[in-house]
Amino acid sequence: MNSYVLLIALVVASGGFVFGVDSGIIATTLGHKTFAVYMYGPSAKNASLTGAIVSVYNAGQAVGTFITGYSADKFSRRWTICAAGMIATFGAALQTAAQNVGMMIAGRFLAGLACGMILSVVPVYIAEVSPPKNRGLIVGLQGMMISIGFMAANWIGYAGGFASGNSQWRIPLAMQMPGAILLSIGCFFIPYTPRWLVGKERYDEARAVIVRLHGDSSEVFLAQEFTQIHDQILLEREGRNTNALISIKTLFSRRYIRRTATACFILMMGQLSGSTVIQNYQSIFYASVGYTGRTSLLISGIYGFMGVFGQIAYLCFVADKWLRTRTLWIGSAFLCIMISIIMALSAEFPAGTKDPSGPRAAIAFIFIYSFGYALFFNAMVWVVPVELFPFFLRSKGLGLGVFSKAVVAIVLAQITPIAIQHVGWKYYSLFIASNFVAGFIYYFFLPETKGKSLEEIAELFGDALATEQLEDIDTSGKEGTMVRGEAKHVESAV
Repeated sequence: MNSYVLLIALVVASGGFVFGVDSGIIATTLGHKTFAVYMYGPSAKNASLTGAIVSVYNAGQAVGTFITGYSADKFSRRWTICAAGMIATFGAALQTAAQNVGMMIAGRFLAGLACGMILSVVPVYIAEVSPPKNRGLIVGLQGMMISIGFMAANWIGYAGGFASGNSQWRIPLAMQMPGAILLSIGCFFIPYTPRWLVGKERYDEARAVIVRLHGDSSEVFLAQEFTQIHDQILLEREGRNTNALISIKTLFSRRYIRRTATACFILMMGQLSGSTVIQNYQSIFYASVGYTGRTSLLISGIYGFMGVFGQIAYLCFVADKWLRTRTLWIGSAFLCIMISIIMALSAEFPAGTKDPSGPRAAIAFIFIYSFGYALFFNAMVWVVPVELFPFFLRSKGLGLGVFSKAVVAIVLAQITPIAIQHVGWKYYSLFIASNFVAGFIYYFFLPETKGKSLEEIAELFGDALATEQLEDIDTSGKEGTMVRGEAKHVESAV
């Protein structure tokens, strides 16, 4: 693998770290009593406002996806990521300085908007610079950075417990800013994606980027890569209006509805797996089995390590080794089993139980659940959806998928505190059912995309391929064949 591809992928994947910290920090923030008293008054309880603080972040994500669909194609994937980092920084500043619930909600909305942009464009950027044989691993770096971000958020929140007064939650909220600032700065040192450059007819710059991305490959491969990208984008453009609104309508046309539905389904099931509910409401779950205060925050910190361990296992043993479909259906079955065990333990050992073995076992299985989610889903829910769409619909299609994810997250954020209060352990049955349905769909209906170029994947859905398969393309005599020396003079432009 080209070390340059890995380096720029890590820079862009740091957007996953920003999302992980911004999403994860709210769990420990809600766990600080000083925050609850400051925001809700002496009672330190307000389920509606708690739900609003969590759900407005997801509403921001939904809005961010619409911005990205336009911005990523108009201004480039690169500068859209940069802008998202700036917005995330401003949102974190508002949260840190919040004087009331309204200001906190505004800050969370902006943070969500930025993360909606990040989730919609970062996988697109990484997929478009990755070689087909390593795309699962390289796009999976975003999942790894999300896990690290979640873990960091949990330990930052735990450390905040050693501060005094409102510093317990203001300092942790301020720690959302460094990652976002570094992400924006990093965008000045990465190239545009070759597919975006070809879409803008900046062919010399596209050739230069391909040389830098795949410089360790043969001259023939470089020529084949450019030819397939160039010809496929030209074919996709023929007779099409690429206006943003028209593109959204196209996503729901008979030709593309299956791809759109599949991408939305995978991202929505990432929420309905139960992972986000457990992450955001850990402190409530732990309190229900007798663990509160600093102990609860410590458990959250340890929980964060499980996601990182699971993601490392994915990169080492699953990425580009297992079939995408197998990874998803086995993962769904695993989560079904874990949640069933957690539900049974919660039913047998309710809040206030005198026997500590039950609550401890429930927490242990929550940890195992977290490991499994990271192993099977944390990366794969981004790898597969971004592979499904042709170039002219890729950013908008993934944006729609993230929008669907955000809508589900908003609903869950609103109903979870109420469901925990009124139905308790029975709430887990929702996630058992959704994981079962997801596994069924993945096993019987999801096409396999492992090892194919982004252009070749379109063939799986009936699209015409403008060229032969990548390795069979004959570039002899073609105008614009890749020559390393000719590309060097424009490298400074990218």
